[in-house]
Amino acid sequence: MAESLSRLSPEQVDHFRQQGYLLPVNVLTPAEVDETIAAYRTYRTVTDRAGGLLKRRWNYPKIHLVARWADTLVHHPRLLAIATSLVGPDLLVWSTNLFVRAGHSNSRLAWHQDAPYFGWEGADGNVVRIWLALTRTSRRNGTMLYCRRSHEAGLVRHDFVNRTLAGLMQGEQADYDVRDEDVVAVEIEAGQASLHQPTTVHSSGPSSTDEERICFAVDYLAPSIRPLHGPDSALLVQGEDRYRHFLPERRPTTDFSPDALRDFRTAVLMRDERLSKVMQVIHAERAAERVGGI
Repeated sequence: MAESLSRLSPEQVDHFRQQGYLLPVNVLTPAEVDETIAAYRTYRTVTDRAGGLLKRRWNYPKIHLVARWADTLVHHPRLLAIATSLVGPDLLVWSTNLFVRAGHSNSRLAWHQDAPYFGWEGADGNVVRIWLALTRTSRRNGTMLYCRRSHEAGLVRHDFVNRTLAGLMQGEQADYDVRDEDVVAVEIEAGQASLHQPTTVHSSGPSSTDEERICFAVDYLAPSIRPLHGPDSALLVQGEDRYRHFLPERRPTTDFSPDALRDFRTAVLMRDERLSKVMQVIHAERAAERVGGI
């Protein structure tokens, strides 16, 4: 048990820094996986029946504000130890996300980075996304794919490959040459996690199996990171926040309590407004580049 709660080894930290990702990392016991899956199923039933914002945004970005199972996960000693190894002793949770892919789903995401859409200042070396598998992940069930060392390029330009419905559904694609020999599939067992940097180029493919793929992702940030283009919020899960760049969030005392639902709504709409402004800035810069190129 002591080993399972330990920090990453120096070799693991070096791999993450040099390659832009790390996998597999053991996190949950089989019993913890079963308990979390059961709580997730109940959560999906409740959010679906609730309607409104809770139904529309059940999968991101503030699950931890309304569901105690998600709050328990972001405070899990093993996840905190992992994040401490890479970010430091002071930790904020900025976002929690569920990535669920149904069996035989044709969904896919283009090769992209997360960082351009988050609008952060000072994020380099101060953030990690932990992608925790609640079910087994494989190429066959549409798992995530990394491009090794792609984070070294820094922020790269993104745009839609084409304006067809299929092209738009895949999201914007990074202007980065992904070579087959650099592609790494996130094939891990339930209870294991993969880690990546916000500038790591990654994608996902369709599922050719009957399996449902369920993954829970957490973004751990150092409090020194500053959100751009408006206010944002985050939950302090360890240490102290000496910067106060993010408005503080509160842990839920009960699932879906009136206070928790109000906090959820405020945080989600605040995040939406800021990220909308981030996208406006990106599009304005692209337009200026096009005009300058004429």
